[in-house]
Amino acid sequence: MTLYLKRDISAGKGCFTVSDALGEVKYLVSVPSSGLMTRFKLVITDASGNEAARIRRIPLAGTVTYVLRFDRKHVTLVTVPGANGISANFYGSNWRITGEFAARNFSIIDVDKTLISEQRNHADYCEINVADSKNELFCVAAAVCSNLINTIDSRALQAV
Repeated sequence: MTLYLKRDISAGKGCFTVSDALGEVKYLVSVPSSGLMTRFKLVITDASGNEAARIRRIPLAGTVTYVLRFDRKHVTLVTVPGANGISANFYGSNWRITGEFAARNFSIIDVDKTLISEQRNHADYCEINVADSKNELFCVAAAVCSNLINTIDSRALQAV
């Protein structure tokens, strides 16, 4: 299944929209309206407005760490800048990232080398090809995290 992630530049609290191949909005990614540390949190809601997942950014020295929570599960995504670019690793999952995570051109593969998803960056959107629909939300959350790296206007990470 193919999804399209696009940055939302409107004046609202929205950060990204995720559409399906027919152009229908499937998910909205936004900053929560209240709470402590909202500048480090994002909420993914489905088209009906129901919360589907949460992304929390943890500022640690030398890394950018994200905790992805959905369906009573959580996975930690740690990105570390290095001499050869940014490396990204999952903790709490047997999946790994290959390709250029910061450039938004990467694949997520399982320990048995089956493809989970792949993301390709285009001029104003990212194309996410998800191999199995049960992993869709996880792949969307990982794509959102990759799009938060090296952005000039990270409104998603600014104080509300």
